[in-house]
Amino acid sequence: MHSFFTGFVRRWMRVTACLMLLSATAGAAESFPPLAGGAPPQNLTELWQGYDPTAEPLDVQVVREWNADGITTQLLTYHVGTFKGQPSRMGAYYAFPVDAKATLPALLQMHGGGQRAERQTVETAAANGYACIAINWGGRLMADQQPQDPGTDWGAVDATQTTHNTHYGSVEPDATTLDAVPSPRNNNWFLIAVAARRALTFLEQRPEVDGSRLGVTGHSMGGKLTVMTAGIDDRVKAAVPSCGGSAAAQAALRQRPGSACRPPNQSPLYLNAIDDLNAIRQIRCPILYLGPHNDFNGMVDQLFMNWKEMPSDSIHFSISPHLNHRHVSESSFAGPHFFDCVLKGQGNFPATPDLKVTLKTADGVPVATVTPDRPADVERVEIYYSVDPHGITRFWRSAAVTRDGNTWMADCPITSTKLPLVVIANVQYPLEKPIVGPPWNRTSPATFLISSWQLDFDPDELTAYGVRATDLPDRMIVEDFDGWQDWYQLNANNTDHHQAFTRKVKDPKWRGPDGATLAMDVLAPSGGELVLTFSMAAWGCYAGVPQGNYFAAKSLAASADWQTIEFSPSDLEPADDRTRTGLASWQYLTELGIVAAVRGREGGKEVVRAGGRWPPDRLFRNLRWEGGSQPQDLLLPGAAISKADFGRIFQQEIDTSVEQEARDAAAAGR
Repeated sequence: MHSFFTGFVRRWMRVTACLMLLSATAGAAESFPPLAGGAPPQNLTELWQGYDPTAEPLDVQVVREWNADGITTQLLTYHVGTFKGQPSRMGAYYAFPVDAKATLPALLQMHGGGQRAERQTVETAAANGYACIAINWGGRLMADQQPQDPGTDWGAVDATQTTHNTHYGSVEPDATTLDAVPSPRNNNWFLIAVAARRALTFLEQRPEVDGSRLGVTGHSMGGKLTVMTAGIDDRVKAAVPSCGGSAAAQAALRQRPGSACRPPNQSPLYLNAIDDLNAIRQIRCPILYLGPHNDFNGMVDQLFMNWKEMPSDSIHFSISPHLNHRHVSESSFAGPHFFDCVLKGQGNFPATPDLKVTLKTADGVPVATVTPDRPADVERVEIYYSVDPHGITRFWRSAAVTRDGNTWMADCPITSTKLPLVVIANVQYPLEKPIVGPPWNRTSPATFLISSWQLDFDPDELTAYGVRATDLPDRMIVEDFDGWQDWYQLNANNTDHHQAFTRKVKDPKWRGPDGATLAMDVLAPSGGELVLTFSMAAWGCYAGVPQGNYFAAKSLAASADWQTIEFSPSDLEPADDRTRTGLASWQYLTELGIVAAVRGREGGKEVVRAGGRWPPDRLFRNLRWEGGSQPQDLLLPGAAISKADFGRIFQQEIDTSVEQEARDAAAAGR
């Protein structure tokens, strides 16, 4: 009976779609009335005033359909709206489990920049008991879409990165914008948000979906879209943005010396109507933010300052240690678990841990105290702190945590009262029910991770409370590599692409002495080549110091004995054309890496410049500075980075992220 009913509904929808298409092409009204000489919308309320995302027919057209493993998947398009007399259509994947005993909660998923909607995304959600639509807002050809197949077609307007990348930060008019005068309706984010709201309409009108249980999620640019959609559409009952949606930096943050904030380059009209903060101020549904410590896009300093203005009484965070624009599994799987709790009623998601920092202490050392929800269930508590104002390149120290009843505490000794103190805590709980992950990360971990709010203290505040600089420089950077604490790793199970990085060398406690060599002990039964990478002054964090990327390689003897390998600045070679030859000092290092290989391009092909493999039997210990003299001056925050430099580096980071995601996909056989 279920399959007969489902087939009947599909046939009815296709016939209805054809009739609607004939009607629509006969002369549809504009989705947004022309300004007709009137002033454009001036704020978020005016921008969406009078718009009903359910008013126009969706005209759903199923291009292709698959049925496997109890899941129905469709490649389809739907009508977004009529703009400047032409229809705009969105391509998407949609999937749902066919054997559900009742109507399903449903998710809207939005891909990130440079990406496209993925079939695996919706099928993973369906495997976990959700209906899910992934919209292809970027317009790239989807994996199952043939060149002649219909897909995303914005019509007379353009919200893509490929041909209209200028208008994610602009409200100015051009040939493919909605209005002929400066208007927030000219902005790409607005058009994509229209498509997102129409996707919610698609979900709530599906017979297998419970329209009162809709969630929205997305990564990077999709994270920003998640925040925007949750703030403007009250049909959203749960939201999980990832690495996006932190909003523009407020003046108080931009004025902090050495802040990593993006230089403001948007018009007041953009800031008043399009910027995330407008939506943040309207979000009332439960929300979980997924992000890493050092994300270049969803900067945590902006996140924690701006989200204080969110009216929701259920705000949560899951912040992965040390990473940039990606997550540890304990954070990735916190998202679907959150949806299970909110949309399915399967358990109660823990409240945000309560973090307090006591500055006035007997010995002048700040003390952080964490009181988590449901302490009896807690598996682990971690407290991180930093003395670096630069949110993208800062190193987060792992504090030594002790438990006292239902609270966890840690001392946070600092190196100088001329630098700020930033503190955050992570709490891990058992993940009691297995969750199906995507092909590149299929198995859920034993725990999931939630984070506290971040607390910031400026130097003046530290001094006023009698905080003292008690932490001394240390030549031993890493003694024990067991667990790789203070590092983040990529492709750890791939001997050709394994990489491990740390920003510890930027912290004044472990800063490289002048004239020193960098030494480490290596156990290399298979021999080979040891390759290190060095990043200098990343993101313009030191005023007047050019950014540079270097590498160095040393041969390893095949031996059962530990061997000491040393590197001096003269050993370093430029890793790209923008890096100057030679490194005169360790002083401006921002990141150190141990990698399987350094790769470049010659004649359009990828070539290995150094290294090749990271054998599984290779071990490390005692990474340290030897010789030289400790610098007496403190590297204080530099001037703000220019708009041009920020934009250039930002695009490089996007390209790197897309490349890494492609490598993840290749490893998973996608």
